[in-house]
Amino acid sequence: MTDYTHLFEIGPDVSDTTNYFDLGVPYPKTAYHPYAGTIDLDDLTQRGVGLPSIVQSWAVITQAARDALRVYCPGASAPVTIRTRTNDNSAEFLYYTSIMVWPSLAEEYDAAHRLGFSITFRNCILTSPPS
Repeated sequence: MTDYTHLFEIGPDVSDTTNYFDLGVPYPKTAYHPYAGTIDLDDLTQRGVGLPSIVQSWAVITQAARDALRVYCPGASAPVTIRTRTNDNSAEFLYYTSIMVWPSLAEEYDAAHRLGFSITFRNCILTSPPS
């Protein structure tokens, strides 16, 4: 398996991002959702509505790695810039400005390792990479 950890980045804006490897955060699985939702049309088709979202998930993540990510989202949500793939099968990495949404139950457990941890990035807007 290819190690893409150093290619995932997070920061307050596109000119100030840090890669996950330097934060001690392992490589996440990534799922891209092109629309916030869909509406049914009269012709029995659907139309996508709303801005895209990206979900990054870890099968196992340490408390230290969660703490490193938590710096970027001190409340329930916070604006961030991320560099991520749109999906696990994509070789392309892109920058997005988005709203990082912290899992609501994440702070209720103080386990050294967490199973099935996910962070959602909502309202993703494609951003130019830093020059």
